[in-house]
Amino acid sequence: MTSIVVTGHGSFAASLLETAQMIVGSTENVHAVDFPVGAGVDELTDRVGSLIDRLNPDGEPGRVLILADVLGGSPARVALTQAAAGRANVVTGVNLPMLIDLALSAGTSTASELAARAVTAGQDGIRAAGSLVRPEGGVS
Repeated sequence: MTSIVVTGHGSFAASLLETAQMIVGSTENVHAVDFPVGAGVDELTDRVGSLIDRLNPDGEPGRVLILADVLGGSPARVALTQAAAGRANVVTGVNLPMLIDLALSAGTSTASELAARAVTAGQDGIRAAGSLVRPEGGVS
């Protein structure tokens, strides 16, 4: 079974997960790790590492996917450290359409498969929606 870890600055991860749960219901394979104001990177590293240890005690590859908020930020750097150690796959730029899609299939795919799916779902969820309701579309 593949588990998903969502992490990000402030309470972004927990809020995003809570919002996804409003839409899809139970998300037993999805876990949030926030990076609150005032917390240190070492604390975040410990929290993410401990969660991965609980989710994948045998250290099997392809069992954990970390979704981080923004490439270059501390949560993504912590996630990439886990990836470099072979403990997780990582996708940055997590958004609600991505998380909803993955929450529905977390237990049935590998982390690599979910990572590819995450990129597609995240991109597909971004729309200039004005064109759907106005013939001229655009932003105004």
